[in-house]
Amino acid sequence: MKEKKSDKCEICGKELVYATKPEDFNELKCEFCGNKFNTNVYCEDGHFICDTCHIKGPKDIIEKICEETDIKDPFELVDLIMKHPNFKMYGPEHHVITPAVILTSLKNNNIKKPNGDEISLFDIKEAIRRASKIPGGWCGFYGSCGAGMGSGVAISIFTGATPSTDEPRTLANQITSRSLAKIADNLEHCCKRSVKLSICETLEFLKEKFDIDLKYPSSKCIFSGFNDKCEKEKCPIF
Repeated sequence: MKEKKSDKCEICGKELVYATKPEDFNELKCEFCGNKFNTNVYCEDGHFICDTCHIKGPKDIIEKICEETDIKDPFELVDLIMKHPNFKMYGPEHHVITPAVILTSLKNNNIKKPNGDEISLFDIKEAIRRASKIPGGWCGFYGSCGAGMGSGVAISIFTGATPSTDEPRTLANQITSRSLAKIADNLEHCCKRSVKLSICETLEFLKEKFDIDLKYPSSKCIFSGFNDKCEKEKCPIF
């Protein structure tokens, strides 16, 4: 297994520790809210930011832009949001942006839900609320990338899935499974790539299952120059 560069602390820029042994977990105070957490992700100098504080600013950005935009192309929209100076290279905000952008694109393309209802701002905010619960590091520690799970959130809301529905619940799980299969690519983890792969897979899924053909090709990555862990030509969106 090749050695990888580490993620950086947003407080001091030093490397992050990803602890896997119980003795390496730490009880640390969040640099912003001051609450204490038992965590396995922290800076080598002891800095720590909880998920709630990490996602607070970017979540507001996602909600505001999705509420105000008339952009129909999900890839144009996702790049617009991720270019915001307060949107980070990595983090749980990418779990949120995936379903928000998918549903906003469907709404702006005047696509209705299978039951005939229009996609509303409430639906987009509900997607943000649900996806906000997926913690950072979920891909490596739980084997399920939050961006991929975000595609399941989008289809769940689009179809009206609940734990008691048969086909809608199945569809939500199917798209999550398909997105995760694309993300499991033996490359260095990249939140930007995971988001775009999940959107690509969701657009294909909508065409197959609902005959909704949104002909928007995936845009090439505009963030590789800012990411010192970029896989360059190995990445399908480079």
